[in-house]
Amino acid sequence: MEKRESETVEFKKSTSELKQGIISLSSMLNKSGSGVLYFGVLNDSTVMGQQIGKDTTHDISVEVKCHIKPEVIPIVELINIGDKQIIKVSVAGDKKPYSAYGRYYIRSDDEDILMSNEVLEQFFKDDSIDYSKWENAITEWTIDDIDEERLIRYFNEANECGRLNYVYKDSIDALTKLGLYKNNHLNNAGYYLFSKNKPLKLKLAVFNTDERLSFSDIKLFEGNIFDCIEEGIRYISERMRWNAKIVGSKRIETPEIPLEAIREIVVNSFAHMKVNPAILNEIYLTPTKIKISNPGNIAKNIDPIEFAAGKQSPILRNPLIDMTLYKNNTIDSFATGFERTFKLCKEAGIKWEYENTKTSFSFAFIRSNDTTNDTTNDTIKNRQSDIISLIKKTPSITRKEIAQTLNISEPTVARDLKMLQEIGVIKRNGPNKTGYWEILKDGK
Repeated sequence: MEKRESETVEFKKSTSELKQGIISLSSMLNKSGSGVLYFGVLNDSTVMGQQIGKDTTHDISVEVKCHIKPEVIPIVELINIGDKQIIKVSVAGDKKPYSAYGRYYIRSDDEDILMSNEVLEQFFKDDSIDYSKWENAITEWTIDDIDEERLIRYFNEANECGRLNYVYKDSIDALTKLGLYKNNHLNNAGYYLFSKNKPLKLKLAVFNTDERLSFSDIKLFEGNIFDCIEEGIRYISERMRWNAKIVGSKRIETPEIPLEAIREIVVNSFAHMKVNPAILNEIYLTPTKIKISNPGNIAKNIDPIEFAAGKQSPILRNPLIDMTLYKNNTIDSFATGFERTFKLCKEAGIKWEYENTKTSFSFAFIRSNDTTNDTTNDTIKNRQSDIISLIKKTPSITRKEIAQTLNISEPTVARDLKMLQEIGVIKRNGPNKTGYWEILKDGK
């Protein structure tokens, strides 16, 4: 056994420190490509021994495989030293960078140091098959074209999740900190992330048939990357089916597709797209599918299933954009979005499919043909009719009052009100606090 801790060796007193040990393994992988972890040994190399149950080694192996990404296969061994028994865990890999519990660490002597954003970014920039040259190209746009409210909200989120520690001064300093501003101009990444000029177009539609010959709703949304991600998630959420059931005295609503899975794929579609004015990002719903498409195929045409299985290291097509999305937790950790999506779909019994062509990538959730969905849609229509009746009686009624009266959640009310406004059944007059609702007589 090694005599001291180093850049490739870590000692832990017991498996009660399993999480910290896994972090050490990931940091050693990032520094040296391999690492060894011992349980039952103090920091000064004193052997204390480790109590070992029938599932101890199995549990360690599962924890390592589940929480280090890309996945590594550990070698877990029991070692006898005198009358004491310890556990040795060895890992090796060449798919840097590796994350542990969604964060990235690097080894320095015998310490695990949270990897700085600059170092992490360099790991990805070392890969030559990306759009970093385009991202860093300086545009004609200046600080006056920035949505500063969005930028401030971004830094609040990044500080709150612990991936940045930055006191906002002004937009120039903030964008420079992110590598999005140089020589008094925005680069492409900064422009598409934070511009108020609506640089991206997102096509959204609900089709009546799978052949997409007619539609019940269609719109072209314009905004920056953050705007488009939010609009895409909102659009699907408000138009997919929600299964309602009464539990006790409360109505519980469950989406036909897990919202987190929807979010993962929508975020992915903007994180890895190739900005191409000739090909729009698209989201559309048909009777049997919810499909999300973006310009630009997956790097190296790698199968998403291999990403999810940890067989491929993360490849960022837009490293600067992706790093920015990572810092405020829009992206939880790299190369895990497909994994989470597949897991959520499996748990919910949802099938899916994808298509990777030379010019685009699309992912489709397969919708259930269960007839209970028709009942659910009727339930939603009836609920919206109840909301309209309440508005007729009390035009100044609040969202909270509607929720309390109908015994449903405020987010559900907000979703229904938004939909009723979009299809022209109602409209809002005046500000939120003192305004009132109006029923449009012609329903248009």
